[in-house]
Amino acid sequence: MNPAETAVVGLLSFVLLALIVWRYIRSPHWPSLVLNLAGLFLYLFLLRLLFGFPTPHVEIAKGPAHTNFLPIAFAMFTCMVLGMASEALYQYFDAPADKRRFDIGTFVKPFLVSPLVFMPLAASLENANLDLSQFDAPRLMVFLVAFENGFLWRGYFSRKLAESTRGSVSTG
Repeated sequence: MNPAETAVVGLLSFVLLALIVWRYIRSPHWPSLVLNLAGLFLYLFLLRLLFGFPTPHVEIAKGPAHTNFLPIAFAMFTCMVLGMASEALYQYFDAPADKRRFDIGTFVKPFLVSPLVFMPLAASLENANLDLSQFDAPRLMVFLVAFENGFLWRGYFSRKLAESTRGSVSTG
C-alpha cells in the first residue's frame, strides 16, 4: 500500500474502533462488542497478510511486473460478494412495499454458492498479469465484471446447473 492508502485505511480503522466502543457505551452488550472487535481484528489481519498493512511502502518497478494473484483474487471475490448482496437488496426493494419481507435464507444463499461462481472468473483471469498499483479503466473492468458475476449469480448458476444436468442425461 502506498502511504496515502495506508493513512486512509488506518484512519478508517480507528473510526470503526471508535464507533464500536461508542455503540458499546450506549448499549452495553458483551457478545456484540466481542463480535465487532473480532471482525475488526480479522479485517486488519487480512490487510496485514495481503497488503502488509500498516507498513507503507512504495516500490519502483524495474522490468516486468510480477503480480501476486492472491490480493487480486481477494479483491475480485469481494466485488463479487458485494454484487451478490446488491442483487439481494435489489430483489427486496423491487418487491411491492406491502409484500416486502426480509428472508435471511434468501440473503445468505448466494454466499454459499459464491466459490462456485467465482472459480471460472478467477481461472479466466489467472494469467492476465494484472497489477493493482496502476488502477486504470481495463483493471476497473475486471472488478466490475466480478461485481456483475455476483449480481447475476442466479442466471449463471441456473445455466451451469442446466448444462451439467443435460450432460449427465445424455451420457446416461
